[in-house]
Amino acid sequence: MPNVLAYSRVYFENASGSVAEHPEGFAVLSWHKGPRHLNDFKAVLNHLDRLLRLRNWSKLLADQQLMTPFTPEETAWVMQDWLPRAVGEGPYRYAAVILPLDVFARLASQSVLSESQKKFVAYQHCATEAEAVQWLRQLG
Repeated sequence: MPNVLAYSRVYFENASGSVAEHPEGFAVLSWHKGPRHLNDFKAVLNHLDRLLRLRNWSKLLADQQLMTPFTPEETAWVMQDWLPRAVGEGPYRYAAVILPLDVFARLASQSVLSESQKKFVAYQHCATEAEAVQWLRQLG
């Protein structure tokens, strides 16, 4: 199956990850492999928030396959600052998440997703890009 994300247009990219626009009307967040600097991490998510607001999109495909575990600082910032802002003030509501390959990153990601789902966003864990895109499509 072809890479469905290959059709996305990059909106922002730095050493930590990239944010792209998918032609079917959702944002694509892809984390790069390796350690992240907190400012780079924040920049990726802040640009994601800007893109979602600019396009008035509620849906995200988050590819975390290459991601290393969230640091405590990243987790705190996402939960206390970014999510309340992106959801409370913005349109973000749904995320199809391709979980990390690294077991420790997977556990950290699932912990953050579980906590944020209680308060903010509907998540679907997906094994592949195609599965993630299909879930986002069915939302309408």
